Amino acid sequence: MSDGALVGSCHCGRARITLPGRPDHVTHCNCSLCTKNGFQGIYYPGDSVKIEGEFDSYVRADSNPATLAMNRCRHCGIATHWTPLTDPPYERIGINARLFEPGTFDDVPIREVDGRSWPA
Repeated sequence: MSDGALVGSCHCGRARITLPGRPDHVTHCNCSLCTKNGFQGIYYPGDSVKIEGEFDSYVRADSNPATLAMNRCRHCGIATHWTPLTDPPYERIGINARLFEPGTFDDVPIREVDGRSWPA
């Protein structure tokens, strides 16, 4: 990781994610999953991010076909990141921007996404 690395963690601190630097934008998606778990997405190539901890995952039953697994800390349940259901290396993964200290991404542009309109 570079000198500009950013480290975020879940509520209990057992899951940690280290980013190589600041994201280009933060995505606010209004789909039912992001809305209910408070996920705000920032995206990176999978091999550029360091992910540590124990995780459970959830695959949406209403997606056809299912394309990603939402991962959460096995201990405190905070949504941490999503990964594609394909084998690694991952071209892109989503990290929950809320894992980082408040204000970390205040100057990063926000991209509003209408996920509720996507077909299931």
